[in-house]
Formats: sequence, structure tokens, C-alpha cells
Amino acid sequence: QQLTLRRARQQCLQTARLPIREYMVKAPNSRNYHSETLAINQVFDVLSTYYETRNWPAALRAGVSSGKGYVLPDTAEQ
Repeated sequence: QQLTLRRARQQCLQTARLPIREYMVKAPNSRNYHSETLAINQVFDVLSTYYETRNWPAALRAGVSSGKGYVLPDTAEQ
């Protein structure tokens, strides 16, 4: 776990994480599945949308699928 982060720190590489915890909430679901791990194309979608809009909620909506178990707070009740 966190092998990539450890390797990056060993090599003095700069790292960052997407602000999923800060802008999204865990969606209620029967499987109790929540994952912050994204595929590279999802990360690209988030970052390119953020670059265009400078808006994290809009960017996360574009790249984080509901299947990950996270939603924006305004869509959590639906």
C-alpha cells in the first residue's frame, strides 16, 4: 500500500493528490464501496476540466464516476 508514494519520496519527486475528500462525500450504497483510486484517463479528465474551469467540484464531477462511491454533496441525497 502506498508503494508509489514511498518510491516518489525516495526519489525526491513532487507528489499531489486530488481533493476528493475535501469536495466529495461518500455516497450511501449497499456494497459500502468507496475508492479514491482513479484510472489515468479519469485523472486527466479531472485535471483538464480544472485547468479550464478553475472549479474543483466541476472537475471532480467530470472525472470521478459514481461507481467509485463518492458524489458531490449536492447530489448525495439523490
